[in-house]
Amino acid sequence: MTAPGHTPGMSMPATRPVPAPEALAAPRRPFAGRPVLRRVVFVIGYETLSVLCTVLVLGALLGHGGGESTLTAILLSTVATLWNYVWNTAYEAWERRFGAGGRGPLARAVHALGYEGGVLVFTIPLVALMLGVGLLEAVMIEGGLLVFFLVFTVVYTWVFDRLFGLPESAA
Repeated sequence: MTAPGHTPGMSMPATRPVPAPEALAAPRRPFAGRPVLRRVVFVIGYETLSVLCTVLVLGALLGHGGGESTLTAILLSTVATLWNYVWNTAYEAWERRFGAGGRGPLARAVHALGYEGGVLVFTIPLVALMLGVGLLEAVMIEGGLLVFFLVFTVVYTWVFDRLFGLPESAA
């Protein structure tokens, strides 16, 4: 019996070996042994996307001018970048201390809430100053951004971990 479409005497086409399913599921770990580099790459990607999203929200949705919204977004990003580094360093120290074995939904929610809660302390006064609005309006602007960035933080961190593997503290 011959394979469909195969004439006896003809050679079968060469096939590539199919990797085992577990080989496909194993995440790459390019930052193994280099937690500082991992954090720097994480923050650069996160803040680049954050600035773009913030400019769009402040400019298009809230009507603040392009220069005003861009400068505000860059300052917010700078503050958030510093906090992001501090928060991730502290969070990973906590994971190491308590022997976390992965990052499930609860751990990701705690991570996102801690980051966003901490950054609000610094950014509400900054938004009020930069956009010339009162604290109540700054809280409302930051509240809207918070809802967006809570989801953004969870999704970004999950995608980053899927692409590059978990940090050593959670592996």
